[in-house]
Parts: sequence; structure tokens; C-alpha cells
Amino acid sequence: MKFLASLLAAAALLFSAPGHAAGVPIAGVDHVGINVPDLKAAQAFFIDTFGCVPVTRIGPFPLDPAATGTDSAFAPRADSVTLAMIRCGTGANIELFEYTNPRGSKEMPQLAEAGASHIAFYTEDIAAGVAYLKSHGVTVLGEPITMRGGDTGGETWVHFRAPWGAEMELVSYPRGKAYEARTAQRLWNPARPAQ
Repeated sequence: MKFLASLLAAAALLFSAPGHAAGVPIAGVDHVGINVPDLKAAQAFFIDTFGCVPVTRIGPFPLDPAATGTDSAFAPRADSVTLAMIRCGTGANIELFEYTNPRGSKEMPQLAEAGASHIAFYTEDIAAGVAYLKSHGVTVLGEPITMRGGDTGGETWVHFRAPWGAEMELVSYPRGKAYEARTAQRLWNPARPAQ
């Protein structure tokens, strides 16, 4: 009987832990991939602005199935692709894709369009972050907004444009968010990644 009780307790723990629900068991988000028009310039922006560190770079790889003898998932979207992986603080890695002669749209999708996405960089001091971005010619879209109520009460955020036009975000909540008062469940926090 003790064995059965222990087994049930272990199962309850396993299935209540974050990332261990039904489906694919995951440890977390490994990386976020974004397309950039100039890999070298994008890497320089992330390194100079956020202290990201370049780790890997591969390619260019031809994407023409006739040239490679394979059915590439990317063909015929471009002639070739080069990829670089960078690490930014304690967050997920960012994978940068530069396509040679891309066949698709060269316009950045607007934030409200299907398929659009953004990366949010956490900072403890959003005012200093905004001042830095502005002093380095980065377009900041409005002023920081502090959430006064709801689950995200205590969070401050502002969007900005990367040099190639992609919309990104600075976010800060050094005193936590309001939802933390109503549940023991926590969103991942880059300032406290072990929690």
C-alpha cells in the first residue's frame, strides 16, 4: 500500500511540474529564430546593445534541391542560408538566419499581422535601457508603459525597432508582477532563472 501511495504521489508531482503535462516532455525553450537581412550587422547590434555573445555560425548552405540532392525544407525560398547562434544573458539563445536572394517579402510584418513576433529583453532598469537605445540611434516606439493592474501589474515595457526594422521590446519587473500574489505558479524570470 505504501508503494502505491508513493507511486501516486510521484505521478502527481511529475504531472503538476511545469513542462511535464501531457505531450512532449520539454526542459524549456532552447532558442528563438529570426530572419535578418544582414547577419554580420544583426550580430553586431545584439553584441553592442545587449552584450550577447556569438557562439556558433554555419553555412552558407545551398537550398536548391537539385544542387544538394535533398529536398530542403527551405527551398525554393532562397539560394542559400547562413545561421548563427548567439547567447543573451540567461535567456534562450537567438538563432539568426540570413538568406541569400530570398524569394519572399522583404517587408517586416507589422506586430498585429499573423506570423509577426517579437523578442523581449529583460532589464532591471528600463529608464537606463531606453536612454541607451535612444543615445545609440535606436528608434524607441513611445514611452515605457507601466501596468497598474491585472496579472501584469508592476511590469514596465516599451517597444523599439532593430536597425533592420524588426520590432522588439524592453521589459522590466524588478519587484515582480501582480499575478504572483494569487498563485504559486511562476513565469520564467531571466533575473532569477533558477526559480
